[in-house]
Amino acid sequence: MSLTSIAELQTIIQTHIAQRPLPLDGEMLPLAQAAGRVLAEDIVAPVSIPSSNVSAMDGYALAQATPAQSSLKIVGESAAGNAFSGSLKAGECIRIMTGATVPACCRTIIIQENVIRDGDHIVLQQDAPDAANIRYTGEEIQAGQTLFAAGRILRHADIMVLAAQGIGSVAVQRKLRIGILSTGNELVEAGNPIAAHQIYDSNRPMLHSKLRDCPVEIIDLGKLPDNLDATVQTLHQAAADSDVVITSGGVSVGDYDYLRQAVAQVGTIHHYKVAMKPGKPFVFGQLGSAWYFGLPGNPVSGFVGFDVFIRAALWQMAGAAHVPQPLRFQAALTRNVKKAAGRADIQRAIISQNRDGTWQATPTGKQDSHRILGVSQANAYMILPQDSGDLAAGEWVTVQPLHEAFL
Repeated sequence: MSLTSIAELQTIIQTHIAQRPLPLDGEMLPLAQAAGRVLAEDIVAPVSIPSSNVSAMDGYALAQATPAQSSLKIVGESAAGNAFSGSLKAGECIRIMTGATVPACCRTIIIQENVIRDGDHIVLQQDAPDAANIRYTGEEIQAGQTLFAAGRILRHADIMVLAAQGIGSVAVQRKLRIGILSTGNELVEAGNPIAAHQIYDSNRPMLHSKLRDCPVEIIDLGKLPDNLDATVQTLHQAAADSDVVITSGGVSVGDYDYLRQAVAQVGTIHHYKVAMKPGKPFVFGQLGSAWYFGLPGNPVSGFVGFDVFIRAALWQMAGAAHVPQPLRFQAALTRNVKKAAGRADIQRAIISQNRDGTWQATPTGKQDSHRILGVSQANAYMILPQDSGDLAAGEWVTVQPLHEAFL
């Protein structure tokens, strides 16, 4: 069986999801809880910002453009939340603060640094041109304009904008229900005693942690023994309860790797095996109405496979109009790197910036798919192309920062 490239598999996943979008109901959330969720409907601005003409600076509001050395009498004040309600005569001005409403009788503002004040009079040290230092009604946001379209992943800055509009709650898509499970007779839950022939399950806790960055509700299905009937039964139940099922282990070709066989019985396999290291065995399919992703049991393979394929797929399923794309740029290798042609290699590395603004990348030791410490030490992936071979120190490679390493 020929191996599918990373880009081809990403397209396969994206296309299938687009052809069968999940039915997602909207829910109302308090604004402060909405960051990281997908908008369910357009948001139209109820008010203009600014809602009136306001001063951009602390200074003095004048009735008209006025030349330097003019002397004006201060007859009032306009402060934020306490506007001046009078009118100005020739030779008069008012004190005004940043954010305060500019009275209708005023056409310009001179900043306080450009005047000399003597009691209730000021003398202009510079010309005050017309329409200076005023932020006009609606110059940033016009009432009635669409602020954010449905499908936007709300950011922290969006919460600030919506709060400034007086919006207290927003309609977002419901969270995806994600069923996760591990397989393997050798697995033991953390906190329990372990025998020499056993290992602790690191994959399911890792998936729990990664899924926290996505708009999901996790259904922890625990771990399965290496038994086909038990696996089929669990997958049937998972498909009924979940929008997406993610498993780790059991998707390779070993005598006790039953998951791929069980998925074929319960649902449909759309893809198996990708030209990627680590993580060649990668199953994508359906279990009834639920989507299915089968990650390899080697922990680094699962860690990388989630980042390369699953994260973007979950955002697409959640209704995001624009799926977040990873940041990538070039860095120079600090040492030689071994790589065999035929599969793209997602190696783990430490990247750092040089004084001249360029970046360098240092691999975190051996890159076997069972070596978990190197992933923890890394702050980036090196994305080495499928057709490339060994690389020499000084060559440029594409790197992708691990977002949690640059918070």
